Amino acid sequence: MIDIKLIRVDSTLVKDNIKKKFQKEKLALVDKIARNDTDWRKIKAQVDSLRAERNKISKEVAQAKKDKKDVRKLIKKAKEIPDKIVKFEDKATKLRKQLNSDLLEIPNIIHKSVPIGADASKNKEIRRWGKPIKPNFKIRNHVELIEKFGFGDFEVARKTSGQGFNYLLGEMAMLDHALQRYGVDFMIKKGFKLVVPPMLLNFQTFLGAASGLKDVQDVVYKIEDEDLYLIGTAEHTLAALLKGKTVQKNELPIKVCALTSCFRKEIGSHGVDTKGLFRMHQFNKVEQVVFSLPENSFKMLEEMQKITEEFFKSLKIPYRVIEICSGDLGDKFARQYDIEAWFPRQNAYAEITSAGNCTDFQARALNVKYWDKGERKHVHILNNTMVATSRAMVAILENFQQKDGTVKVPAVLVPYMNRKRVIGKK
Repeated sequence: MIDIKLIRVDSTLVKDNIKKKFQKEKLALVDKIARNDTDWRKIKAQVDSLRAERNKISKEVAQAKKDKKDVRKLIKKAKEIPDKIVKFEDKATKLRKQLNSDLLEIPNIIHKSVPIGADASKNKEIRRWGKPIKPNFKIRNHVELIEKFGFGDFEVARKTSGQGFNYLLGEMAMLDHALQRYGVDFMIKKGFKLVVPPMLLNFQTFLGAASGLKDVQDVVYKIEDEDLYLIGTAEHTLAALLKGKTVQKNELPIKVCALTSCFRKEIGSHGVDTKGLFRMHQFNKVEQVVFSLPENSFKMLEEMQKITEEFFKSLKIPYRVIEICSGDLGDKFARQYDIEAWFPRQNAYAEITSAGNCTDFQARALNVKYWDKGERKHVHILNNTMVATSRAMVAILENFQQKDGTVKVPAVLVPYMNRKRVIGKK
């Protein structure tokens, strides 16, 4: 959530930011928050005044008893105060709860360099790497390849679990594990600490780590009759690693990574790629999260982006980097990059990873702070997908496919594939 002081001091800044994100329906929410905040502060002041009065009367009662005076009126007055305090505190609690709920709907303040646009068509290409592969033979789609070589069973997975799930077998399962292990090794060499996190989070934690209530309702699976949700990405559980904690300034940045299965409701458009690996309800991902000093966070975003680009360069997969425009930017992000890999069968680039700076948006909701000269301040939290193995596998199956349908294994993955250099070779 954003700092409510922004609305108190400069609500125009917040409203202009909402307009840049093309969310004008939220403009009235800013005014509502301002009104409720004013009321909340007034009630808090009344509570403080009543407590001061109670303390004053207590002293007067003590003095009156000492002077052997009649204290009945003072005691009667003192007894009335606790009920008034409870009444005002109940109002304050309800207002505070509403304020926090409404604040979660206000988007983060975007970085000044973010391109302004209503949707993904206005995203800005930053750079490209590698020459797009355009083979002189017809590329088989990855589903056809997997089924041809018996490396997966999509139909049985539909029967056992439903659309959006699959069984990977043999060399395809090995490729998935190779990407996972290589991704983790890559992160560790870059100075990240490996974490094995919970893959279930409670509602309040999820709400703090996600982009608001809609994200929780539309994306993640809830465990029936329990206050637990399956993670949609390791980002959520890693961002919550320091929930409620205050670290020392010299401890930052704290760099962590995790390899987890991820679970998401959305399945995307119909078609062969939906049947296959590109968009699934369950997939594996290596994620990186950094807790940073505010003044260093945008520099840290560039460093994290560079790490992931190095990873895909090492795989020899052509890609381009896209900066996400204001209207396409998730509410928690101040700035975000996507890497889009080249998919020769589609003759197009498609998103394969995403990196973003959430500044203090998540840290406020999760109460993650650091000490700075005796003052507690919120850290900045950044995240970056190192590799989602399902999409990376599709990119490999298309970019390294040979005329006979076999697929070369990227050289850096060969040690993780039991030295196997070709997939599908009899």
